[in-house]
Amino acid sequence: MAQWYYGSSAGQHGPVAEDEVRAMIASGGIGPQTLVWREGMPSWQPIYSMPEFNGQAGAYLPPVQVGAPGYYPGAPIRYSGLAIASMVCGIVGYFTCYFVGILGIPAVICGHMALSRIDSSPFPVAGRGMAIAGLILGYLGILITLGVISFFVFALIGAGGP
Repeated sequence: MAQWYYGSSAGQHGPVAEDEVRAMIASGGIGPQTLVWREGMPSWQPIYSMPEFNGQAGAYLPPVQVGAPGYYPGAPIRYSGLAIASMVCGIVGYFTCYFVGILGIPAVICGHMALSRIDSSPFPVAGRGMAIAGLILGYLGILITLGVISFFVFALIGAGGP
């Protein structure tokens, strides 16, 4: 018999035998949205999609309701608006040249906020790459602006001296 692993809010558990999984289903310890995996599977899958446990005696899984918490069939990919704003501010700053440092600040702020929200979101949110790109462009823009300002300050100081 296959050895199964299952996930819960406390983490990953297993390996357990198929009979033990059936007993946990019957007792309500495992629900339809519980993710399971066994050797040979490409990735973790919800237990309701496993033919081994769906509809067999001693392993009744109640039907999954559309809109049930944690179940998003065919849900569109959600992008983080802050990640998009971070990347746009970083890119626009370079195209406007004079505002690279000014737009670098919101790029950095939005990038950090986006990464924080993406990490703490209970459902998948896309945009990590855009947030990182905005952070990199924002920090580089701020550094370039500081470098240009310090160049002109030292040039003015040098021009006025002996």
